[in-house]
Amino acid sequence: MVQNQMKLIQEHLEAMSRDSHGMEYRPWKNEVDSLWKSLFEQVGGMTPETQKASLEMVRTLWMMYLSHYGQG
Repeated sequence: MVQNQMKLIQEHLEAMSRDSHGMEYRPWKNEVDSLWKSLFEQVGGMTPETQKASLEMVRTLWMMYLSHYGQG
């Protein structure tokens, strides 16, 4: 499930980067924020071992997201 959501997030981020000043940027941003929230809620319900593996899996994408899109 986490991998599927990561794929959706990556697709959204690619669309956002192509249209950073366009009309679709804000809806994509809102949707990707919702996807992240859902992903972290799922991770929160996992066993500690599974949580750790899942968080390692999303680390790079999450850090990239924060550095580029975390301010708005």
